Order: sequence, then structure tokens, then C-alpha cells
Amino acid sequence: MKFKFLIFLVSSFFLIFSCTKTEDKPDIVIDITVSKEGYNPSHIEVPRNKVVLFRIKAIDEGIGDDYTQKYYGHCFYIVPPYDVMVENIKKGETKSVKVRMIYPGRYIFTCPYCSGFFPTKGEIVIK
Repeated sequence: MKFKFLIFLVSSFFLIFSCTKTEDKPDIVIDITVSKEGYNPSHIEVPRNKVVLFRIKAIDEGIGDDYTQKYYGHCFYIVPPYDVMVENIKKGETKSVKVRMIYPGRYIFTCPYCSGFFPTKGEIVIK
């Protein structure tokens, strides 16, 4: 019984941490622009178990360009179970993150900074 629990625990640990940021070579590259008008594209479909390199470029200042503040510009946040955040993307800047997409389903990505002011929301569909 203890052995089965140990196997379950190790499998769960692997599953949880295999969907976070990764340094693996990307299978897919997706370029996204973000502005006060939202994300482009705002709907993305990817196959399950692929490593996706998201390159996010801010084309305006988002919530502001006061870089002395804790939060400025735009961000890119994929909701749990992925829980991946790219913060403080300045106007004209591109930031990247690689994520292994293992859970099939529909997941929201958003800019928590701007979401109360601008329509910054999109959807990733993992097939």
C-alpha cells in the first residue's frame, strides 16, 4: 500500500511541475501583441504535450510607463493550472516564456494589470 502511495506521489509531483515554465526546445512559436485593445491573436489552439514559446510584444504603454512603479506596461498571465506570468512588458519590448501544455481544455490568458480598464483577455485551447 505504501508503495502505491509513493508512486502516486511521485507521479503527481512530475505532472504538476511538468506544466510550468521549461527550458526545453519549443515545438511551436506563437507571437502575440498586447495593447489597450487586447491581445492579437486572442484565440490560440495548440496540441497537447507540446512546448510552446510565447513571444509577447507590447505595442503601447498599458497601465503606464513609470518604470519606478512595481507594475507598469503590460503582462501575460495564463491561469492555473499553468499559472505562468510574464510581467512588466514595456512599450516596444518583447518578452518570452516557454510552457509545456499538458492539460487539455480551454484556459484564459490575461493582463491582470489592465483587465479592469482594457479588454485584455484571450483563450488558449489545448487539444
